[in-house]
Amino acid sequence: MKKAIVVFKGWGSSESFYRDFLEGLDAEIIFSDELYKKNLDDYQEVIAFGWSMGTLDCIRFIRDKKIEKSVLIAPTLDFTKTTRALIIKKMIKRLKVERAGCLRDFIELNFSSSLKFEDYLGKYFEDILKIPDEDLIKGLNKLIEDKVEREKSYLNPLIILGTEDRVIPEENSKDVTEDFPNAVVYSINGGHNLIYEEKEKLYLYIKRYLDS
Repeated sequence: MKKAIVVFKGWGSSESFYRDFLEGLDAEIIFSDELYKKNLDDYQEVIAFGWSMGTLDCIRFIRDKKIEKSVLIAPTLDFTKTTRALIIKKMIKRLKVERAGCLRDFIELNFSSSLKFEDYLGKYFEDILKIPDEDLIKGLNKLIEDKVEREKSYLNPLIILGTEDRVIPEENSKDVTEDFPNAVVYSINGGHNLIYEEKEKLYLYIKRYLDS
């Protein structure tokens, strides 16, 4: 069966990060900004995968395309529900004058484990620094401005939350779990970047869900 995973990236994350995590799922990885190059009708199964900021567009995608299997990690309908727009605007200003420091501090906020943070930094920070300033600023403005409308759905995505998430706390994601009453929901002890911090556990939950 020809399968595709459409990935909606979180802010300040590299493609290599997702490829490393998803490589064992035996599917072609398509990043959302390359969807225009693909015909999804060519695939027998399409899976949507969104993390953090990426869940804003991922939720719209699964609603519009009626995607039966999707994974939403630390999802949000409105990032500013728990983070003031002023904080994000200050990040934009800092990004313009202290790029590396701004990115490093944000990444640290993603982790509850300092050891995992340092390990992640060593593995992916070089790739993250290659992300164009334009894309980073566009993403931060998206977090300020973009709000997904509330809408009940019969779809049953896999939703995974971090109990120690300081970026999108469980309180913020509550709107998403309420809009998808049939969702499979897990809360994991960890921070915002569960993909790296709790990689083995997360992968197990995703594999079990996709195989069900």
